[in-house]
Amino acid sequence: MLYGRLENLYKKNQILEQRYPLNEYYPLLRSFIAKEVDLGAEYLSPYRFALSYSLPVGEAIRFFIGLADASNILTQYYKYQCDECDTINIIKDEDSLLNFECKECGFQDALTRKEYLSEVKILFRLDDDILEETEKSLKDNPLSREGRNASEVLGRGIDVEIPIEKMEEVIYDDKHIPISTTAEERLKKIQRYRAIVEGAI
Repeated sequence: MLYGRLENLYKKNQILEQRYPLNEYYPLLRSFIAKEVDLGAEYLSPYRFALSYSLPVGEAIRFFIGLADASNILTQYYKYQCDECDTINIIKDEDSLLNFECKECGFQDALTRKEYLSEVKILFRLDDDILEETEKSLKDNPLSREGRNASEVLGRGIDVEIPIEKMEEVIYDDKHIPISTTAEERLKKIQRYRAIVEGAI
């Protein structure tokens, strides 16, 4: 399932294919997903992916951003903690992010503070079908487990959250080519809102 979905994504996104060749990155991603699901992860961490395979963190984040073009692999979410009630809100799109309304208390924060965007984090959630398939595979083949416990990995202090500024830094490569048009569109929305809140326009 994962391979077929990656293949379809790679056919649509030549930048992903050139920068992160499928035959090279598929085994890494498959193994990483199995390890993370075995630890109970629902959200995947580009930081841990980079650490697992000795990759530059920026490249791992960029790879995940590219994968999030296919919501049947990863979905990119925004995380924001409400200033009024401290509830963690997981937000799916930029419009909901920039017209924030807390799901718990109803507090609205439509760009009233300059710091708003800097408090937003990015999360990458694994598709439910891939999650279920991986869980089944681990159950059917217990020898494939690495034998690590969650505290061993999570105790390293590496989180699943990515600051929104980091996403802005890595979407373009050194030749100013975006990892995908979807990622570039997301970035442009964020930058427009940032310009408004900072009084640039």
